[in-house]
Formats: sequence, structure tokens, C-alpha cells
Amino acid sequence: MGKQSKQLRKLLAENDYLIAPCAYDALSARAIQAAGFKIAGTTGYGMHGAVLGQPDTGLLALNETVEILNKMVDAVDIPVLADAEGGYGSAMNVIRAVMEYEKTGVGGLFIEDQKQPPNCPFIKKPELITATEMVGKIHAAVDTREDDSLVIIARTDAPFEEAIDRANAYLEAGADMVKIIPKTREELEALPARVNGPIHLGLYANKGINDGMTAADCGKLGYKIITFPMSCLFAQVAATMRVLEYIRDNGTDEGYPGDFIPFNDYLKFVGVDRYKELAEKYLKD
Repeated sequence: MGKQSKQLRKLLAENDYLIAPCAYDALSARAIQAAGFKIAGTTGYGMHGAVLGQPDTGLLALNETVEILNKMVDAVDIPVLADAEGGYGSAMNVIRAVMEYEKTGVGGLFIEDQKQPPNCPFIKKPELITATEMVGKIHAAVDTREDDSLVIIARTDAPFEEAIDRANAYLEAGADMVKIIPKTREELEALPARVNGPIHLGLYANKGINDGMTAADCGKLGYKIITFPMSCLFAQVAATMRVLEYIRDNGTDEGYPGDFIPFNDYLKFVGVDRYKELAEKYLKD
């Protein structure tokens, strides 16, 4: 315990900002590492899609998410920053959630202030618990973690001015960082100067909020962790649909004009050399 969390703390101390594309399973986490990123985020939206074939409805259970996170952490050497939804219930549920998440070895987690079950704000307007209840959840999370290096982030979906008040209250309650969902470009640009601590920001293409902005632009504004929650998920679905449509129309995948990773390259990507070494060492006749 603590390897990923201490690694994440070190990265936060050494970098002005960090870019964290979001994974939803072990393979996407491995791809993020292979592409050279220093940390991987996670996406509840993507996990709901990969596991349940559903939008982010908040119906993925704690044990299901923990199982995914265990596999993600085992697959990579970089820290994983986990989506802990709304803590899966009251502050009492947050206690168990933090205990279970910490066992996976993640570097950090974030908890949001939506009513349960939470949902993606792009699907349904969020309904919030009171700031007082959320502060209780933060206290529960901070008091429960056994590893002081575990990064605890508090997310708020509140409107702009209320979000600032809530974010500052959450930081005062012991959150290491806050995540705020800006509703406009103007809010995105104004938030860092109004918040008394580091901010985690998710970038969403073609939503009219961060169009034309890079992670470096957001880092210059003062954001500390910049995630891309949907990029891997949407790219994989699009690529999968293209190859399936080609097979449907042609009865073969020969001649497919899209990208295929070569067979042997894929084996290397998933660590075949390590398993060959283990087999040679331990599998004796």
C-alpha cells in the first residue's frame, strides 16, 4: 500500500500540471501508460459502458468498480486516479468505499456531492446533497485512509458561485484537491483564481466549454490535473464499429483500411515477454 499514492504525490509536487487520459479497464490503462502518460484517470462513464453497456447511471456497484480498479492497478506502474462516484451512499458508505479503494492501491480518488445514485451531468441535471453532508463525507474519507499519501479529491457539480463556496469548504475540511464542473468557458477561466487549492479539471470535446484549449492552456490557468474522460472510450467504440461494419459488409477483415495493431506487437503490448520468462522459470516437466 502507498506505492501509487506516494508516486502521485511526488508527480504533483514536481509538475506544474499533469495530463491524465481516463481508463475504464486494464487494457485502456495499459494503453495510457504505453503512450507515455505519467498518470491515468478513470471514468465511471466508461466503466458503466464497458461493464453494463449503459450510460453513467450510477448503477455500477462498489464491488464491481473495485474489481475493475484492482485489475487496472495490477496492469500498470503509473498511478491511477479513481472515480469513487458519490461514495456509494452516506458518510458511512464512504468509509467502506475508501477502505476498499485503498486496498486496490490506487493513487487517489474523488468523491462527488451529488445525491445517490449520481449520474453524468450531461445526461441529467445533477441534484446535490448539502455542503454540510458533503463535508461529513470528506471528514470520513480523510479519517478512514490508512495511507496519508492517498490523494482525496472532492468534486462539486454546483453552479459557479456555489461551486466556489463548496470547493473552498471541501478544501478546508481536508480534501487535497477539488474537481469543479465549469458550465462555460468564462467559468473555466475564472475558477482557479477563486479557489483556495489545486483543481482537477475534465476536458470534453465539442461541448463549447474548452473548445480550442489544450491541457497546457489549462495548466497555465492554474489547473493541476487535467483529464480526458471520454477520449479513449469514444475512440475505441468508433474503431470497433468501423471494423465490424467492414466485416459485416465484406465477410472478411482482409483489406480493412483502418488501423490494426500487428499480432506480435499486441503480444508485446500486453507483456508476453514477462510471461514467457515466468513460464521458463517455473513450468518444469
